Amino acid sequence: VYDSRLALAACSRHAPDLILVDFNMPPLDGLAVVKQVKQLPNPVKIVVISMYAEKREIARFDALLVDGYIAKTVAADRLLMLLRQVMAGERVVETGNPTLPLPDNDLRASYGLTKREIEILKRVKQEMTTEQIADELCLSYFTVQTHRKNISQKLPFTTKKEFYDFLESLT
Repeated sequence: VYDSRLALAACSRHAPDLILVDFNMPPLDGLAVVKQVKQLPNPVKIVVISMYAEKREIARFDALLVDGYIAKTVAADRLLMLLRQVMAGERVVETGNPTLPLPDNDLRASYGLTKREIEILKRVKQEMTTEQIADELCLSYFTVQTHRKNISQKLPFTTKKEFYDFLESLT
């Protein structure tokens, strides 16, 4: 569920053992969601999933005694292992390394990006305009525009900051 109000209602109804909370889950932010979940009568393990790996953000959730804080860049198998640790009673903080470059094949596997979309994404990182990218790759403006739209639909970012933080991690 990506609407925080619906997520809170679902937690009240179903009393889950574990919930994953996005830092930027509209309309309430992750902090507000965690505070409200902590008020529910049934105990629930809470793991924050976020693109933010700064100590300041982690400290804000630490103060609310969440059970885990995991970066969205963590590989799926590692995520499952960390969630198992939380369910076993451990507290986990896994920020990953936001500056670690993702190889092209990881981008394709993680986000379903095509080789062409990765080429375009890397040029966006270089602050090239759609026109410049089209000229450099010998594509039409509209083709590049369509690729950019497809990229934004495939990437899980809801804010420009998340997107630009992600761009910084690319090689």
